[in-house]
Amino acid sequence: MKRKIFLGCLLVSVCLLFFGCGVNTLKLVKDNLSEITKVYYYSEDKDMSVSISYGQREENYMTDGKSTDKVDFCLLCLNLKASSRDEIKCAKLSVDGVESDLELLLNPKNGAYMLDIERKLSGEEQIVFSFDGKAMELKPISNNFKVDYNKALEIACEKLEDKILKNKSFNDLNAECYLRVLNKDINDLSETYWCFTVFDGEDYSVIISTEDGSILAKTE
Repeated sequence: MKRKIFLGCLLVSVCLLFFGCGVNTLKLVKDNLSEITKVYYYSEDKDMSVSISYGQREENYMTDGKSTDKVDFCLLCLNLKASSRDEIKCAKLSVDGVESDLELLLNPKNGAYMLDIERKLSGEEQIVFSFDGKAMELKPISNNFKVDYNKALEIACEKLEDKILKNKSFNDLNAECYLRVLNKDINDLSETYWCFTVFDGEDYSVIISTEDGSILAKTE
């Protein structure tokens, strides 16, 4: 009888241990997020695409395997279909009827024009972007993601757990994590995906559908 009780307690302990590992992995990832996008606005036409990503990221933004103090960010990205050598593009942005002038700077790495517009967004705003005589209404497409950022993190932890934990020591992950929305126009994709990356000196990534959580690609 005592043996049965002992084995039963041992089995429960093992189950709790394995359950706890999964929970701890997700917690470790959340504690070591160097960037996460939570709200995503998007619009496109034949000449350009425009996105706004809102979330949190490192205050001192560096890819160094360490996650430090976080701040809000709100990154506007203009991608022109025709190439341009201009270093700055001027535009206007209206948020709930309040208009502001913008100067977008060229990112030479991807050819897009970017600016942190330093706002907090909820996904309920009415946003209009005006550039080169055109006005485009940006839609909060993240509101329609069937896989939100929390679910995307859960899927990433399941698919990349071995890569996430490979340098873990005690409660330290010894790595930093990123969850971004892949702009389908810039990346030549048929739909919008989440991209989760863990960096510990090497990059490991998984690309997750925002529609059904399926995996487009994974680092092996």
